[in-house]
Amino acid sequence: MVQRPFHDNNADFIISNKSQQNPQKMIYPRFTQVKSVVHKMERPKISTILSSIDTAKSRSMFSRMNIAKNEKMNPYDLRMARDAITNVIRYSEDNFIFPDSEAVGVRNLSYNNVKLYNVLNDSNFFSSLDELKQHNTPSSEKSPIFFPDDVATNIDNHKFVKGILKYNTDSSTKDIIDIRLNNTRLSKTTESNFDPNLEKVDFLIEETPMVIESGFNIYNKSGPPYLCTDLYEAKADIDGKEKYSHMDIEAPWMVKKQFWSQVYDSRYESLMRNPKWPSLRVILIPRSQVHTIWKRSFESLHNDTVHRIISNVVKKLQFYPNLTFSWNEVSHLSEWWKGARPKSRAVFRRLIKEGRLEITTGTWVEADESTSHIFGTIHQLMEGHQWLQHNLNYSPDAAWLTNSVTHSSTLPYLLSATGISNLVFTNLHYSWQQFLTEYQFTDFIWVQNWDHDKTKQTKLNEAFKKFGNDRYPKHSVLAHYLQFNSAGFEACGPQGEICATEFNFANNNNNLDINTFNVKEKSERLLEQYSKTGSTSSHNMIIAPLGGPFHYEFQTEFDYQYNNYEKIANFVNNNRDIYKATIEFGTSKDYFEAVSSSQTPIPTLKGDFLNFADINDGSPAYWTGLFTSRPQFKILLRRLQSTLRSTEILFSFALNYDVFKTYNASKHFERLLNAREVVARLQDNHVVSGTLTTGAKRYVHSQILSTAKDCWKIQEVAASLLSTKANQNKTYLEKYVYREGEFISSFKSITPGDHIYIFNSLNGERTEVVELMTRHPNIRVIDHNKKDVTIQINPIWKFNYENKIKISKQFFKITFVVVVPPMTLELFKIKKTYDNTQSASTIYCEVCEFDGIENFSFDVRPVEVGDIQIENYKQRLVFDEYSGFLRNVIDKTTNNEKLVLVDFGAFRSSIKNSGIFLFNTNYSKPLEDILSPFRLDFKSKTIMIISGQITTELVSIYGILLQHSVKIFNLMTSPLSDTIKFETKVDYEISPKNRELEIFISIKTDIGNGNPPELTIDNNGFDYKSRIINLSRRIESNMYPMTNMVFIQDHKNRLTVVTDHAQGVTALQEGQIIVMLDRRILFDDGRGSGEGLADNSATFHTHYILLESIVEPTNEYFKSSNRNSVRLPSFSANYFANILNYLLDIFFIDTSKVNLCHYAFRPLVKNSFPCDVTLINYRTILIRGTPEKFSPNTALMTLHRQSFSCVIKHDISVRCNGEETLKLDKTFHNVIAVYQTNLVGTNEGTPVNVLNKDNLPSMEITTLRIYFGNFSKF
Repeated sequence: MVQRPFHDNNADFIISNKSQQNPQKMIYPRFTQVKSVVHKMERPKISTILSSIDTAKSRSMFSRMNIAKNEKMNPYDLRMARDAITNVIRYSEDNFIFPDSEAVGVRNLSYNNVKLYNVLNDSNFFSSLDELKQHNTPSSEKSPIFFPDDVATNIDNHKFVKGILKYNTDSSTKDIIDIRLNNTRLSKTTESNFDPNLEKVDFLIEETPMVIESGFNIYNKSGPPYLCTDLYEAKADIDGKEKYSHMDIEAPWMVKKQFWSQVYDSRYESLMRNPKWPSLRVILIPRSQVHTIWKRSFESLHNDTVHRIISNVVKKLQFYPNLTFSWNEVSHLSEWWKGARPKSRAVFRRLIKEGRLEITTGTWVEADESTSHIFGTIHQLMEGHQWLQHNLNYSPDAAWLTNSVTHSSTLPYLLSATGISNLVFTNLHYSWQQFLTEYQFTDFIWVQNWDHDKTKQTKLNEAFKKFGNDRYPKHSVLAHYLQFNSAGFEACGPQGEICATEFNFANNNNNLDINTFNVKEKSERLLEQYSKTGSTSSHNMIIAPLGGPFHYEFQTEFDYQYNNYEKIANFVNNNRDIYKATIEFGTSKDYFEAVSSSQTPIPTLKGDFLNFADINDGSPAYWTGLFTSRPQFKILLRRLQSTLRSTEILFSFALNYDVFKTYNASKHFERLLNAREVVARLQDNHVVSGTLTTGAKRYVHSQILSTAKDCWKIQEVAASLLSTKANQNKTYLEKYVYREGEFISSFKSITPGDHIYIFNSLNGERTEVVELMTRHPNIRVIDHNKKDVTIQINPIWKFNYENKIKISKQFFKITFVVVVPPMTLELFKIKKTYDNTQSASTIYCEVCEFDGIENFSFDVRPVEVGDIQIENYKQRLVFDEYSGFLRNVIDKTTNNEKLVLVDFGAFRSSIKNSGIFLFNTNYSKPLEDILSPFRLDFKSKTIMIISGQITTELVSIYGILLQHSVKIFNLMTSPLSDTIKFETKVDYEISPKNRELEIFISIKTDIGNGNPPELTIDNNGFDYKSRIINLSRRIESNMYPMTNMVFIQDHKNRLTVVTDHAQGVTALQEGQIIVMLDRRILFDDGRGSGEGLADNSATFHTHYILLESIVEPTNEYFKSSNRNSVRLPSFSANYFANILNYLLDIFFIDTSKVNLCHYAFRPLVKNSFPCDVTLINYRTILIRGTPEKFSPNTALMTLHRQSFSCVIKHDISVRCNGEETLKLDKTFHNVIAVYQTNLVGTNEGTPVNVLNKDNLPSMEITTLRIYFGNFSKF
């Protein structure tokens, strides 16, 4: 680890990347170092059930340490943290991880070559907010949140480098000098400046300055730093969180499997006798429920079944003039459209125009709402709506969601932002089903918990004639719940089996056609069910779906269903005065128009329905297993989305800069269109939740890999043309992807003479650690300023079945830190050096098999007995000597000690109600200590420490099953300094090993987050909901999906866990977070898949852990405000969630092609975005069949104003625009016009040049249609 000053405000200390000579002798200034003593009585028990662990809030969890004061020490002496291990003693040249076990006396210490790594010395693009706040005046409307000044920044004097705006900061006065230049220049490399044969080997030799080329104006305006906004909880008639926490989920009626009882029959009879009860209106909606991918591939499903269904719809709706039909899947429709004849297309358009054929939702597929990320959901929503607009000139009026069993509040918001204000859905927890029936709330206004804006006259307010303060909030949606958890014939009434058997007329084996003799009996029998369903609402209008999975594959089914239901409808309508009912064919639009015209009072509801359960044999069956099923699959899907996003952004900028003018890009247009469709298709609810069958999983895996490769090819072309000369059209970049267990591009190892480009697709500056493979350890890395970058050489190792760690003889891992400005390509050179052993990490390991390599070797040392501490200048981590897991974290700025007790366990799955969809624990033994064999045999586990200048990593290995790494970053003034990185590998090995186990990681803290405990979890990476964990209930009912992050807090502290894929999360006690990692269940849960979950592969989980302090309110008013505020993540949590979701893109330049590289530093925008605005996507509008010479000039940019908490003490050095406004003409090049449209970019929109809190409020998402022109010279 890099050494740090013990006192951060040491005036005599100067940050430098150069080696320093320091005479200090002691680890702690003014104190002597004494051997740590481990006390067994104070060690917390590691038991199977982690909730039994002592919270230890009142005492330290450290091993006892006697520290005696040394009065002779200079108070400004440096403390040593080399190799990131406290108790490290350096004797001249030798360094040991711990002092000798017998030594308890004072050690005299000496060390040389103290190094400090300040990662944010010079900004490449924008000023840091720490600098901006020194010379900017606060906003007149909102007070900026300034961060504490007690943490030393130690920033070197800034310079104007490569034409990018810098600020000069004098360390004594901190005055800012604002330097602005017009027509500043981008740095470039030239052919004459590069000769690989003449490259200098000695890194001490100075290089010639880079050549500067003019052509770009850089605009950078400072603003007030880190403006945050408090969001208060919106009021609603029904609070979903509170209501669900008090529901009786173990009701006595469960043994009958149906909540409907005599009570509801009595209400129905009473209403039927009431003369004021409105007449029943039944709207029959024929529809077919299809899957995109589940048990078979998309092509197989479409060609064998779905193609015939759509063709039959077109034919039969022409034949029956009053027949209607509702369709929901745009993916299958687009595939049918490709092969449809012009006449069939014309008929389809006419049916759409007449309103008899309805397309609902407009999504490419119907996704799972619990595990999908906001990028994927918006992408497939945009893909579907763009297709409908281009081919049918149609926009849906309503949404229909019946495939998913989970319903998030995110999708209603996205529908509202698209222009859809009506929603039909089904599949709710049986307790919710009973509640909505009991209170006649099957229709409700679904509102966002943060939405207070009632100034907009939306479609919903117009339909209900709401004005002024009576309006519903801006993003409200009228939702209708299809009763009895069915979207087919069973939805007719509480005895749904009657309709499924007697009134499904396509099944001629059991049903007789309606005729003159039985029409009265049949009509009355059906009306009874319809009337009972009507009694569940206050207006007595119902939707009666006619259909089911893959119905209407044959034309005869249309005939049977239409002819018989038409006879029943005619009979009832002709006797409407007797039955007080009407039946008609219609669409969901007809239903919502009827509801709004009735002017019936409708309650509002905030919250969501993510915890679904049905009843099986009298016991609940919770569909919460899908939150975690196949994590490796979920990771790959998230990586594919990140890959597509980078491709879209690079491609759009390439078109904006007109780099395709001499390049035929038509084949890449087609590649990109195909990639968009595949990524949208893979948002299907079975794919994104990982609940595919094994055969379908193999198909999807091949789709993921082929699509990723196509995206890489497009990226290579776009990035090559953006970074080379204007008249050059060769592709010289190669995409580099190497992440173990994930994507791997063609294998590459860097060699001296290679160059790499790193692209940051985020709209803000990012600091990250880059790892590259090499066969040549004696290399150095040069940045675009021709400065040496601090590197760390780590071993590449593998744990084998002999419980040994094998260190590679041939390959090494080169680690270095990059700070890349927003949407910028930055060049790094790989060069040779004589000796790089000073950059090699130190390895502490007992079982490593290491063979020396000529001219290079690692320093391998044993791990000695005792608790382990690693640290950087922000925090100190303490690990348990027996388990190797994290135990405590000390904040070095405040010296506060925080309990962070990490452990692993597993839930033992039950034989019943457990499988790929369902989660159910074993009643007799719900928890399993998966590490018990290793706990009994202390020597069976393995601990390895890899410590260097950039990172320090402690790895705990428990056989093949589990490898857990904890990493900290030795960087000054970097966001990475504040976080702890967990990397966990879980490998179930070959089935049936480790069967019926659902492995989790537990993080136990001393945070008092309530009793019952309360967790705040994100919804799809969009907004955040607090979840009350009812400890009196079964654990299955307390499991929730996490897409981006989860955090717990009390009045002083907050702990946040940021993840890179969807996972289940829960808690067993106060102060605890349990994150599900993987599951293996060999049982079929009876939910359609027909198989268990046994195809586990080794999975690599990445989490960032943040420990943050909360600003205590100064008076009762602020305390009350905090209680009523929406809980939001910190700025840091948003930052790490974005870098985990949207990865850096790395491109290789082979030594033979470096002459094609023109720009060493290539920003694609003029200015940074506001700190709370995130770019979701920037996609060009493309149409299939585009002529080869046609260059698109329109793109859709989707932005999200991510709000962050005002109660967290922020201390993160990220450079971004501190203003709340985004001036588009000052940010983008070559923009002709910008229109703010609906979310999917299908309406005309309004011209806009500035985005602010008025047209892009907190939490909201907007889409801009950007028109750009072409110019020939950069």
